[in-house]
Amino acid sequence: MITRIFSRFFKPAAPATRYPSEWVDTPAALDRAIRAIKASSLVYFDLEADSMHHYHAKICLMQILAKGRCWLIDPLAKIDVKPLYIALRNKTLIGHGLDYDMRMLRQQNFKPAAIFDTMLAAQLLGRSAFGLAALIQHHFDITIPKEGQKADWSRRPLTQDLVDYAAQDTFYLPALHGILTRELEAKGRLDWHRESCDTLIRATQRVKENDREEAWRITGSSRFRPRQLAVLKAMWEVREAAASERDLPSFKVLPADLLLRFAEGVADEGFPEEPPRLPSRLNPQLRDRLLDVYEDALDLPPTAWPGLLPPPKRAPRAPHPELLIDMREIRDGIAARLEIDPSLLSPKAVMMSVATSGFTSPETVREAAQWMKWQENLLLEPWTKAAEKYRRKR
Repeated sequence: MITRIFSRFFKPAAPATRYPSEWVDTPAALDRAIRAIKASSLVYFDLEADSMHHYHAKICLMQILAKGRCWLIDPLAKIDVKPLYIALRNKTLIGHGLDYDMRMLRQQNFKPAAIFDTMLAAQLLGRSAFGLAALIQHHFDITIPKEGQKADWSRRPLTQDLVDYAAQDTFYLPALHGILTRELEAKGRLDWHRESCDTLIRATQRVKENDREEAWRITGSSRFRPRQLAVLKAMWEVREAAASERDLPSFKVLPADLLLRFAEGVADEGFPEEPPRLPSRLNPQLRDRLLDVYEDALDLPPTAWPGLLPPPKRAPRAPHPELLIDMREIRDGIAARLEIDPSLLSPKAVMMSVATSGFTSPETVREAAQWMKWQENLLLEPWTKAAEKYRRKR
């Protein structure tokens, strides 16, 4: 309580709001950046990609604060950035909301040795507003602009406003890292954060092939029958091919809700009386192609229709209906004491999985929960005791 009152009225001194910055698009400039990185134990990191504007998303800019300078590295320039990834390989990358960044870096076969995610730190400290702008506002009483959030970072040259915006994303990270580290240490949660960051690295290295194969089953299609799915899949594939060829995001070629409307109007047999209209802005060839595959899909025999997904497995009921209620109350009580979001401690799906594990041994519970150690240390014992109470009632 005293800490909260103090932090409310006595803000830490604002960090430097501008570091020297250098645009890196030549081998010589890249060499200078790499030397700075090698001489730094910590590297403050951000990147900008173009997934909102292109089908083939790529890293368009990397912002690296090292040795008191922000290096704005342009991977779209004719420079070999492989030595950069080698220099970063054994460094701790400090950034905010690194999930997307790590997934983009994975495309370059890069896996960091360690990260410090300031967003994860804020969540583990119980912040309800944990965006970077919110943290900067809270700690330093500074409002940062948001103009660059929807920019097309693949354009060259970038405007000076966008260059300044990109550099600014790293300016506050050193001070923010220091503050959050001290708060995590004071609350005994630094190990929690380290484990959470390690878990994030592992999670962003995984790619599920099944997800790619079933990507055409877009949100809203789970209610469709097989013939409707045939129409959806055929039109979706044409849209994706056009988006890939034009290097545009799929939604800019044709919105997903229109694909759903075409499929939704299909009955189990026969032709729909009047399918939806395609936008007049569409290229005539693409329009014809979409209508052709629509009609072809209607002509497909049932044996060629996509299958329905198997219904989701019904979660087995807990041995006692009251057990899950008790587990939730225990979780919520611990989360309230720690002043963190209960779902951060254990999501509902994990609670259900653990409740139905039988609590036959700690190993069965661990396998059901897939916990991090800090979560297990908080929940395993009280949940096991709750389950034992119901076991004795049998």
